[in-house]
Amino acid sequence: MAGKKVRKSCFQTCVKTKTLTQCAILFRTEYSARKGLGLLMIENSNSSGHLNVVTKRQRLLVVTPTLGVSTYLEEAVRGVKSLQIPYLHVVSCPRPAVAQLQERFPHAMVVADAGKEGGIYGAINVALQAAGEDWEWFTYINDDDELGPDFSDVAQRHFARTNPEPVVYGNVRVIDEGGGTISLLTTENSPRFIPALLRAGISPLNQQGMLFRRDVVQELKEFNTKYRICADLDFWARALAAGHRFRYYPLEVGHFRIRRGQISGDVNLTIREQDEIARRLFPSAGDTLGRLLAKWRYRVCNLPRYLARSRTVGWVSSNDILSGAGRTT
Repeated sequence: MAGKKVRKSCFQTCVKTKTLTQCAILFRTEYSARKGLGLLMIENSNSSGHLNVVTKRQRLLVVTPTLGVSTYLEEAVRGVKSLQIPYLHVVSCPRPAVAQLQERFPHAMVVADAGKEGGIYGAINVALQAAGEDWEWFTYINDDDELGPDFSDVAQRHFARTNPEPVVYGNVRVIDEGGGTISLLTTENSPRFIPALLRAGISPLNQQGMLFRRDVVQELKEFNTKYRICADLDFWARALAAGHRFRYYPLEVGHFRIRRGQISGDVNLTIREQDEIARRLFPSAGDTLGRLLAKWRYRVCNLPRYLARSRTVGWVSSNDILSGAGRTT
């Protein structure tokens, strides 16, 4: 108790002497691994110069579904461990791999997934249930993908906003098996055009680096394991259809790796699932002309990315890249 009183007094002294930022750094360093942390980070992102406090209620839950055999798992985990924000990392894997992965990644909570029939999305659902309530935001990263270099910055900025939108997305870089760049994914920066684009057959954002506030996650309940490939799209599209606000940041929040044998390479199944989701959630999203205009706008706004991609892999579509045409190794 004496120690706690000294630290509280120290914090009060910092406030009085206008050294709040220094004191916050001291607190963060000393308490970052403790469950009872009260003050984790302070960021000066307010235009008026006032400091915004990010508390432990804004702790980030990061889920990694894995079979435990991916050669890229270490890279995915390294990206999580390098985060500059408070986080809880939950790894969901087959039961026989739990003990080995818990020893390998002692910083994380490792849980048994829902079995082969649950797939990736069943594994994420189990992790969400096991994580408890000591988090406020959620993201997930597959064992062959990576969080992007700007992910922490985006999270810090967003968490410090007065009334942050409950869903966040940004730019995602497509990489090959060796980590080389294929291109930045084309992305719609205005959420209001997303329904029409989905109905036009375009998926205008990717889940890598997306952030979801806990109340939205609780409302959506879980990922729909009916979908083998597009349950992530179904998850965020349900949030959009329910009227939740989205915010786009023009920063690199994730890396999506194209590799041999990945399930997203089944382009025909991807198209079928995406079309079913779009029709179900956005049945009246624009008429034919409205969808054509949204598609035209999307193409024009993403022209620099199309040109950059052509220099890397030629004039191929996103579906061609998913099916393997974008490999450079």
